Amino acid sequence: MAHRTAARHLLGLAVCIGVAGCAVADPTKFYALGKPVAASTTDSRVSASIALTPAPSSTDSTGAVSIGVGPVSVPGYLRRNQIVTRTGDDQMDIAMFHQWAEPLEDGVARVLAEEIGARVPTDRIVMYPWRGAVARAIQYQVVVVVMRLDGRRGGDVTLDTRWRILGKDGNELAFRRSTTNETATGSGYEPMIAAMTRAVAALGQEIATEIRTMPGPR
Repeated sequence: MAHRTAARHLLGLAVCIGVAGCAVADPTKFYALGKPVAASTTDSRVSASIALTPAPSSTDSTGAVSIGVGPVSVPGYLRRNQIVTRTGDDQMDIAMFHQWAEPLEDGVARVLAEEIGARVPTDRIVMYPWRGAVARAIQYQVVVVVMRLDGRRGGDVTLDTRWRILGKDGNELAFRRSTTNETATGSGYEPMIAAMTRAVAALGQEIATEIRTMPGPR
């Protein structure tokens, strides 16, 4: 009898543990780079310079120029779902419960495409990979190597990149290195990611300005 009572108690305990485990919500939060905010300080400076620059022959009011964005590559320490923050010059923190909703390189390409398309301007903008007729129609290709995209929560975010613009036949039209710093407006992950978005948007504006100075594709 005592054995049966003990067995029932153990079974009841197992059921309680199972129910409790099922009731625990997944604490993981997911984030993505957002839509660039034109009201940021960096944006206003670049917007003013673009507004004062006449549109060259590479673009027209119909947005006929076709632009391909990508590939965008990121360093190994950023090729993960978890968000990486910097805790020191050579130290990183990998957040288990704060993760990207998409690969970071895809988010960077998306924000760049939005910003470049708005600044050139053109609706004919595609993200890597592409093939067939789409590939043949691309007049400018933007290739970006991200060297660093991280920062401290509540502190500065740094975007360090090398980027190229290729012509229709694959020839290199421009090669630049750009470093942008943005300050998070709060201590959480959301302000830090918003600062990352502003940094990527500033890069998109710089690339768009470069494209606008180029002669029309032949």
